[in-house]
This record gives sequence, structure tokens and C-alpha cells, in this order.
Amino acid sequence: MTEGENHCATLVRSADKDLYLASLFAPDGKRAALLALAAFTVEIRRISETVSEPHIGLIRQQWWLDTLDGIYDGAVPAHPVAQELARAIESGQLPKHALRNLVLAHEFDLYDDPMPDLATLEAYLGETVSALIQMGALILAGAEATRYAEAAGLAGVAFGLSRLLNKAQPRHLPQGMTVAQAASHAERRLDEARQAMIESTTAAFPAFLPVALTALYLKRAGIDAAPSQVRRQARLWWSAHRERI
Repeated sequence: MTEGENHCATLVRSADKDLYLASLFAPDGKRAALLALAAFTVEIRRISETVSEPHIGLIRQQWWLDTLDGIYDGAVPAHPVAQELARAIESGQLPKHALRNLVLAHEFDLYDDPMPDLATLEAYLGETVSALIQMGALILAGAEATRYAEAAGLAGVAFGLSRLLNKAQPRHLPQGMTVAQAASHAERRLDEARQAMIESTTAAFPAFLPVALTALYLKRAGIDAAPSQVRRQARLWWSAHRERI
């Protein structure tokens, strides 16, 4: 493992154990690219967690937008995540617009504004969580992954919403929507994703693997305590061996 790969793996393991554990079920030759993509997502998400003012967060987001421009132009900065992300982009032929939209969607996190409505919430989850799944599928299965765009969209909403609800006071819910209503919506999207994945391939499945944790998170909706790591590991193992989310 190179220094950059180790940096990404360590970052994801400490900041998003779900994505790290799921990556362990990916083929050895693809794992580094998946972890680089996950590390990029962690970097973007934690901007809102580490700044005191929105304008500072916007500056940091702009650095990543400029970095993406540089990567696609062949100029990669001396940043371990950026360098590994460049390799992942080349490996999976990842679309620039999807990565830029992921950054821009997280601009919402910098403010205290409520989510306007369910459609906006689903769009937010689509640009962040669903996009991560779809790009992971591209890394794993190449052009064939485009067949699973619908499944990725549905699965990302289900999993992303379940993790947003794993707080005592979820801030991303639209005004008037209760935790119970949001959990029911996530369950519906999970059922729809399972139907859309009936003909999924072994190659793309590891990108969807984190979604198998959705039910565990929904059982703790409205509670600021994640499922135990032991339960998450067991669920991921079961899902990986049966290729079912």
C-alpha cells in the first residue's frame, strides 16, 4: 500500500466506518480507488463540521472545485486525497460533473436553513450518497454500471436518509415531516432499490454494500447512537455473501 493509499484508508476508517468496512469486500485491485472516492467525500462532508462561518466553508469547497478542474486538466496538487482521487477518476472514468455536483450539494450543510421539501432532500441525497454509489459502481464494473443508475439513485436516498435520521434532532428534514414519516419513506426507497437490483451483477455489488446497513440505522431513527460496529460488520458480511441489500 502506498503512502497515499494508506492516508485515504486511515481517513475513511476513522471518519466513515461504514464505507471503510464495505470496501473490504471489494476486489483488491479496486479497493484503493473506492477508498480514494470515499476519502474525497469525507473531506467535503467535514468542511461544514470544522468551519465556524459559511464563507470559510465556501472557500474550502472552492479549493476542491479548483482541484477537480486541475485533475481533469492534468495538474494534480500535492494533496494525498487529490492524488489518489485522480487515480480513481482515471480507473473508473468518473464524470467531472458528478464530483462537482457532490461538492456543490454539500453547500447546504454550511447553513442553518431548513430543507424546503422532500423533493429537495432527495435531490441532495442523490447528488451526494447516490452519486457516490454510482461512481463506485463505475470503478467496479465500468460502463456496465450505467445499467444500475436507477438502483443507485433509490439506494442512495434510502441509505443517506437513514443515516441523517440517526440523530436526536435531524436537521435535514423538511418542515412538517416527522422522523417516523422520513423513516417510512426511506423504507419505501429501500424496497424500490431492491427491486431495481434484481438483475445486478457481482462486479458492481460492493458499491451498493453500505446500503445493507439502512435497516439497522432506521431502527435507531431519532436516536443519537449508531448501531454497534459488531452488528454492522455482521450485516455487511451477510449481505456481501448473498449479494442482497
